[in-house]
Amino acid sequence: MSSSSASASPASGAVAANERIRALVDAAETSDGTWPAEAYEVLLLEWAAALHDSVDEAA
Repeated sequence: MSSSSASASPASGAVAANERIRALVDAAETSDGTWPAEAYEVLLLEWAAALHDSVDEAA
């Protein structure tokens, strides 16, 4: 995770990861039809980690 991502709040980190996931999906739909599974998995893990951090903060 980059230093700019680490300094952001967990909720904004989840939103940012969600936007990157959407962009990846949109790009995959318009590309040659191959699915970037590895990149998608990394983004999902970042999103889940950010969500987990925001839940921990709320508790």
